[in-house]
Amino acid sequence: MGDWRELKNAGKFAEAEPLMLDATPQSTDVDPYGDNTVARAEFYEAWGDHLKSGPDAEKQYWQSHNYWALFASWSTSGGEGTARMMDVNRVLRKIKALEG
Repeated sequence: MGDWRELKNAGKFAEAEPLMLDATPQSTDVDPYGDNTVARAEFYEAWGDHLKSGPDAEKQYWQSHNYWALFASWSTSGGEGTARMMDVNRVLRKIKALEG
């Protein structure tokens, strides 16, 4: 198996997912600034973008939305939270567009 990023770039999201999850642990001792949470959010958003439509795309967007929302919830100031909500809202617009 290759690196999860290479698989993602090749559009092999299902193959990349378990590798990505293993490579991006969610504990604060290894990810104190949320970089892994952002990587997960970006991965699932890219997967949804790749699928473009349908229930599978919506499922991936919801995964992305959850990680973006988690990251935003860790904000320490109003400005930081507002900035991080841009990602949350972008993915939510994609979900709403799928729902028609």
